[in-house]
Amino acid sequence: MLDEIDLVASLAPNERVELKSEISGVIEEIAFTEGDSARKGQLLIAIDDVKLKARLAEAEADFSVAKTNLDRNRNLRQTNTISEQAYDQSTGEADAAEAHLELRRRELEDARIRAPFDGVIGLRRVSPGQYIQAGQELTTLVSIDPIKADFQVPERYIGVLETGQQIRISVAAYPDKAFHGEVYFISPEVSVSTRNVLVRAYVANADGLLKPGMFGNLSLVVDVKEDAVVVPESAIVVRANRTLVIVVDENNAAQIKMVKPGLRLDGAVEILEGLRGGERVIVEGHQKLGPGSPVNPLGPEAGEAG
Repeated sequence: MLDEIDLVASLAPNERVELKSEISGVIEEIAFTEGDSARKGQLLIAIDDVKLKARLAEAEADFSVAKTNLDRNRNLRQTNTISEQAYDQSTGEADAAEAHLELRRRELEDARIRAPFDGVIGLRRVSPGQYIQAGQELTTLVSIDPIKADFQVPERYIGVLETGQQIRISVAAYPDKAFHGEVYFISPEVSVSTRNVLVRAYVANADGLLKPGMFGNLSLVVDVKEDAVVVPESAIVVRANRTLVIVVDENNAAQIKMVKPGLRLDGAVEILEGLRGGERVIVEGHQKLGPGSPVNPLGPEAGEAG
């Protein structure tokens, strides 16, 4: 038997990023279609790099000259032909030229915008030939397998929360399908306004049915009782503040037993005392039965405590 807490969850992407350019320039190529899947490192957008390549070539030439001067001055310094100050100056110039060269290399790399992780590409917000500014949004990339489920748990349940607990989610779009996941994060803080704690779980979503922004009904499994006795909810009879269950004995006769109910689940009730597993119980027609009444065990009114 599962001890569960019923909650409401909001679905969020595993990863989401707005792709922006770090440099200004003219878009040379858009190498994706909206809604496509992308692999990490895949080229998405290329910015015209003719000027960037020219600047890189200039920086390479400057570094080559600075490096040659430094090597020559190093030899001259060993023979005290030049001053230490002149040698230090050539060293600084070579370091500056090397840094400038690395900057130009990075700018050329920035002209190729690639997917930072596996995901699905969103709307594109630019066109080929368009001049863009550094920091301008180009498109989005979203990873939804697994997808995250965020839910708020009342503080009274904090003592039973653990990472690794299982969850089950149903959403309105697929009412007959259940999605399963596992808790991986429990917030270290309780909200002072709601007195709830934020919990997150990963939910497998290989088929992509679940979308970020969806809401769902969530069941959080906080305990598993291997030997619990459970009966159908319709087997419970309440008379004069007593909780009863009518069982069928070995002679196919009805017998009334007082029981102590425990957790109530969807369509079932845990029995803490008064029944043992495997006993047959009556789920319909209680008003027609009394102690010793004959029962047809093949009828639809018979259930079983399990």
